[in-house]
Amino acid sequence: MKYVLFIATDPDGERTDENPQAWAERWNGRGVRLEGMPLKPVEETRTVRVRGDHVLVTDGPFAETAEWIAGYDLLEAADLDEAIEVAASHPMVTAGRIEIRPVEPAGHGPGTDNLPHEGDAPASRFLAIMRTDPGAPPFTPEPAAVAEWVREGLASGRYLGGEHLRPVEDATLVRRRGGELLITDGAYTQAPEWVAGLAFVDGDREQVLEYVRRCPMARTGVVELREFWRDFG
Repeated sequence: MKYVLFIATDPDGERTDENPQAWAERWNGRGVRLEGMPLKPVEETRTVRVRGDHVLVTDGPFAETAEWIAGYDLLEAADLDEAIEVAASHPMVTAGRIEIRPVEPAGHGPGTDNLPHEGDAPASRFLAIMRTDPGAPPFTPEPAAVAEWVREGLASGRYLGGEHLRPVEDATLVRRRGGELLITDGAYTQAPEWVAGLAFVDGDREQVLEYVRRCPMARTGVVELREFWRDFG
């Protein structure tokens, strides 16, 4: 089963000198870790939401919390126990915290499959993080409209793939403090907004904003646009 690990910062985290590259090579070698990438600082984030006929693009993340997503990893694990084992060995489980979310097949229909992933060098420049918004007016995206948005993105080279996540009630939080491993239910932040899905989007910033603002999910929630570190050494 696939799981996404959200690598999150934590102001209360503890300093560690462990090498994240060694962690990646360990789990790559076992065929458990499929890919992953760090994200540029949250200060470079753009948030997109559509309300009625208005498109709102603002600087910064959606939720005003002290913690934010610094990267992600995609696993193919036997079960949640193995996903927890992988997360518990990551350096950021000490310096930050890691949220584990099971992946749910999106099923948009024919012609909407993800392009092949390319390990730690994703072809896309941006990660679009789909978040819920309890304050948004009621709106249910039509599955056909979502599928059309995906097909259009695949044809234009904007959309390269995505992952639909199971509800936050299925999230597991892993962190290590004072040498003790802490495993709890829930997300990395207690904000009422939570991540519902991911999309890998390519192009320059304006091209990506133009594509994302037509995303049906931007009407019922928000899309947080984060750029990958492409030359992260």
